[in-house]
Amino acid sequence: MIIKPEQVRAARAMLGLEQQTVADRAGISVATLRRAETAHVVEGTFRTITAVLERAGVEFIPDGVRRRQGRTAEEIAERMRIIEELTTSTAAAQAKQRHPWTEDTLYDENGLPR
Repeated sequence: MIIKPEQVRAARAMLGLEQQTVADRAGISVATLRRAETAHVVEGTFRTITAVLERAGVEFIPDGVRRRQGRTAEEIAERMRIIEELTTSTAAAQAKQRHPWTEDTLYDENGLPR
């Protein structure tokens, strides 16, 4: 779906966000945001701006914008399950890779730090 500049402007207004706030969150200048709200800018910049607005709570729909619907209890539970799974697998992977530090791993043959 192609998002239009007026949708960006409407999304920011719907959220009650100042241009400076959105620009700061997107890591761009206010002038760049103003251009994005009136005409197309570089695609990557436009995607960054729309991602900031989506994280702030809007959803872009064909020819419009609306507040994002809340997540269902099932969606929240599934996300938590995934987070717990990733945490457990990451901790297990780190535990396997831990090696005790020795003089050989810290210093080279000349006694200098590696």
